Amino acid sequence: MGKLQRVSAQLEELSPEQGAPFRQRWREAEERYGRVRQRLRQALTERMELLRECLERLQSRVQGQPALRGDAAHLREQIRENGLALGELEKLGVALETVRAQGSELLASMQEANSHAARVPGGDLVSRWGELRGRCQEQERWLRELLALADRFWPGLAELALTLSDTQQLVLGLEEAGGDPEAIRALREEIDALQGELDTLGSLGVELMSSCGDPDKPDVTKSLDDAMGLQRSAVTVPLTPGTRWSWQG
Repeated sequence: MGKLQRVSAQLEELSPEQGAPFRQRWREAEERYGRVRQRLRQALTERMELLRECLERLQSRVQGQPALRGDAAHLREQIRENGLALGELEKLGVALETVRAQGSELLASMQEANSHAARVPGGDLVSRWGELRGRCQEQERWLRELLALADRFWPGLAELALTLSDTQQLVLGLEEAGGDPEAIRALREEIDALQGELDTLGSLGVELMSSCGDPDKPDVTKSLDDAMGLQRSAVTVPLTPGTRWSWQG
């Protein structure tokens, strides 16, 4: 359009009478081009507002996630939800860059760098998008670390509870048999090893509770208490008929 304007102006200088129609055509073309630019600007504005609404919905969704629980199934569901949010954010990021590129092209064609309406829109949205994406990526890493912790704690506790239950049955068998000393010593060694496992699981449980917060403390604490109860009942074995000892660690 600038070249057409210069050509029509030069023709009008050389021959005002012959240049006038070219000047008129340039003005008509400029008006049509202006209307096209205005429609493009409006379309870009509407698209950017739509992307803004999408980003705000995603932000509310990420911030509105339920309180974490320490069981593996819940954590896997949270990882899945977080992954879906990340996928939507990636698509939104591509759309944002596309609209901003179109805005830059429009700005260049309008030659109105000082016009507020012609400035490339969406800079604040790109910043907010980047912050939310970083938060979701950090959440992903944290959830996976928490899942690894839960996958160690719960199966380990279940296995230990089963072993303690078996040991308790062995204690009952020793009571009925009158308490064989060799069997008691073997049981003492096994109980020593189980106590170490219980201590390790206790540390994992504390870490799991501190990571999940209050909602999951009753489940973790009760499960540990049950295992400790089994351990305490398993360490009381007979020395001789009518005599019992209790291991204190």
